Amino acid sequence: MITLTDALIRLSLSFFFGAVLGFERQYHDKPAGFSTNTLICLGSTVFAIVSLLSAQYFGGDPARIAAQIVTGVGFLGAGSIIREGNKISGLTTAAGIWVVAAVGMATGYGEFAFAGFAVICVLILQIFLRRALNAFDSVKTFEYITVKCEPNMEVVTKVDNAIKNAGGTIIKKQFYKSDGKIVLKLVTDMSENSFKLIFRELVTDNQIISLDR
Repeated sequence: MITLTDALIRLSLSFFFGAVLGFERQYHDKPAGFSTNTLICLGSTVFAIVSLLSAQYFGGDPARIAAQIVTGVGFLGAGSIIREGNKISGLTTAAGIWVVAAVGMATGYGEFAFAGFAVICVLILQIFLRRALNAFDSVKTFEYITVKCEPNMEVVTKVDNAIKNAGGTIIKKQFYKSDGKIVLKLVTDMSENSFKLIFRELVTDNQIISLDR
């Protein structure tokens, strides 16, 4: 039987779990931040408690109401997914919203240790593994880059300088004309971070038509 004290404890823990996960998202400037994650966690807990109370006083399946959270949060997460051309962003945010709702449900059902361990797992994934992956981005590897640009040798020189300034090394270079444009074929030694710097610098140049790996 759930008492008022039990419900308040569960709501307090839910607020704490949601706030912790939300703070991490807010700190990394993600769309679903502190308030969003906290509200989702609290809302899921409230629905879980109401579901239990409904079964307690009126009978029936205690998971009937709470089961709808999975569907509802799925729609909420889908709203954070954005597609721009071939790039899809927001998948991690959508998955995070779903996990926060699951943490709220577990808390509402009184599985505090289970919910707390899930929070720890999420933080490990979002913070420590992210740093580990960023470290790998600093490791140099061979990159094959193709640049299509206007027939202007100054642009070719600009590409060379951008690679060198970002810490990359051009191992092999060849270029030819195609449809009145210059196509550069480069074999380079650079890190993922270097490539991102080069891409950001060159993509704004109107004389560069495309840059592919």
